[in-house]
Amino acid sequence: MTGGRTRSERWALLAGSALTLSGIAHLACPRAFESVNRMAFADHIRRHVLINGSIETGLGLLLLNIRTRRAAARATVLYLTYFNASLLYRQKFDSP
Repeated sequence: MTGGRTRSERWALLAGSALTLSGIAHLACPRAFESVNRMAFADHIRRHVLINGSIETGLGLLLLNIRTRRAAARATVLYLTYFNASLLYRQKFDSP
C-alpha cells in the first residue's frame, strides 16, 4: 500500500529524511565527518562540518514540505555541486 503518494513524492520524502538525519549526525558527532571535510577544505574543519550539517538539516527539512520541495531540490543540487567542486579542487591543486 502506497498511501496515495506518487513515486517522486516517496523519493522526496526518503531523500529529505536522509539529508535531515545526515545533517543532525554532523551536528551531534562532528568528529565522524572531519576526515571527509578535510579532503574538501583546508582550514577550520570543525566549522565546515557544523556549517555543512546545518545546511543539510535545513535542506532536508525543506525537501519534506511539498511547498518548498522544488526550491529545496535545486538548492540541494547547488550545495552538492559546491561541496564536490571544493573536494575536486582541493585534491587537484592542494595535494602534495
